Amino acid sequence: MQPTSPLAATGAPNLEVLRSKGWSVGSFTGDYCVAWRGRDEVVLEWRAGGWHQVGGRGSVGDL
Repeated sequence: MQPTSPLAATGAPNLEVLRSKGWSVGSFTGDYCVAWRGRDEVVLEWRAGGWHQVGGRGSVGDL
């Protein structure tokens, strides 16, 4: 198995990080989730121990 393989990933996605920043999690599958805050709706990926925006309207800012 290569070190960059998804099977080598460590650490479960932490939804509390999003909630603590005021985001509401609407859907969560594997390393991806859809979250809302106000008018912003984003698709996020849990990668390297943090959330990274991969799509949607708006911006996650300081995640």
